[in-house]
Amino acid sequence: MKISIGPVLFEWGRSALKGFWQRMAFESDADVLYLGEVVCSKRQSLSLSDLESLVHELAPSGKELVLSTLGLVMSEEEQQALQRLHELAVGWNVKLEANDMAGIGVAEGYALVAGPHVNVYNPATLDFLQEVGVVRMVFPVELPADSMVGMVRSARVKPVEFELFAHGRLPLTFSARCYTARAFRLSKANCQYKCGDFPDGMITRTQEGEGLLAMNGVQTMSEKVYTLIADVPRLPGLGIDLVRISPQSQHMVEIVAIWRATLDGRMDPEEALIKLGELNGGEPFCNGYFHNQPGMSFYRP
Repeated sequence: MKISIGPVLFEWGRSALKGFWQRMAFESDADVLYLGEVVCSKRQSLSLSDLESLVHELAPSGKELVLSTLGLVMSEEEQQALQRLHELAVGWNVKLEANDMAGIGVAEGYALVAGPHVNVYNPATLDFLQEVGVVRMVFPVELPADSMVGMVRSARVKPVEFELFAHGRLPLTFSARCYTARAFRLSKANCQYKCGDFPDGMITRTQEGEGLLAMNGVQTMSEKVYTLIADVPRLPGLGIDLVRISPQSQHMVEIVAIWRATLDGRMDPEEALIKLGELNGGEPFCNGYFHNQPGMSFYRP
């Protein structure tokens, strides 16, 4: 089972992003790297020329590189940028992860990854996407395991790979408004890139002080880190080809190493859960959606 590193969902700045991807390419046990901005078109820290340079720099690592698109395309300018990204993917012979149906439309017939934001919930939708070029599908983060089994078994067009969001803060929704900007009484047009002050999202809490959500500009995420490390023994039976680890600002090389050892059978899932918990500062995890439970809960198999 392969490990992928999903696109960076936070505003880290150009230098930090380039350094991060260098480490993931040459120091981590990951197999697939997703590059590109998914959350907000204003924070394109890596220009298209930066992405081109990065693709060439990372190619010697032997890892598969994929370009990711915005999760919410809202303007003609963003549509044009999407078209240019598709052209670059074709020129570099790398897959394109479409996170919006606009991406499917622009790149129809090309080797596409349907990202978790495309919302594929039934076999008929999967069949359609395969017919227009999708060769890999990332399950929506709220889909329970039983539904995944049905999707895998009913896939009628081959080949197709199935990727599972397995570790990281859950990307839940997008909005046309920017929560982070409004929290500082700023307009979206003059946001001052305040999301960059929160490298793993801005935590919101209930009136009782309990963590609720993480706000990431126009994106709402889970406050708890989601992990399926305890469910690793079950994953092969689901037909999963790749597990996705979503980037966070700390300990990524170690997190990937723990996942690799667990998938390879060199580390017990319970031991792995303990080690990941230590890297998570002792904060609780969640995995409820996978078990058809409330998303904030953690279910032990």
